[in-house]
Amino acid sequence: MSTYGFLVDLGLCISCSACEAACKTWNNVPTGRNVRWRRVIDQVIGVWPQVSAYGVSMACNHCADASCVKACPSGALAVRAADGIVLLDKAKCIGCRYCESVCPYGAPQYDATEKKMSKCTMCVDRIDAGKQPACADTCPTGALQFGKLVDLDRKGVKQIPNFAEPSYTNPSIRFVPKEG
Repeated sequence: MSTYGFLVDLGLCISCSACEAACKTWNNVPTGRNVRWRRVIDQVIGVWPQVSAYGVSMACNHCADASCVKACPSGALAVRAADGIVLLDKAKCIGCRYCESVCPYGAPQYDATEKKMSKCTMCVDRIDAGKQPACADTCPTGALQFGKLVDLDRKGVKQIPNFAEPSYTNPSIRFVPKEG
């Protein structure tokens, strides 16, 4: 069902957080509000002296089998049939936080100011206008890419260390592992 997704090249991500800034700017999320729809997570794997570190740009993975949609009692979360984008209707949201508790990626976030949930929209307004999401458009190294999931499947893998088992939700994200 999902037609769009993200590809994160772990060898190219420099943890600069330009994607985070672009997301907040495009979506008018005030600085200081504890809502981060896109965030860079620094990962360290291995055992000394063979340690590897890399940045992972994460947001909502717009899962084909989204646990957040299933958990929402008010129908505020839904998958857009045309392209698999998971959208939140804030007018229907009751702020119960059930979606937050079941998402293995931490995508739905409680906005204490609005007393409602919030989440990445994959910049649906930009996609509908024929543009890329702001985060991917801004990435200076090309580590964060956006495209049709069928194309991203050929470029990346579904699983990396410390990432939730993909078979649970079928996320629309792929990774190019870091070499070395």
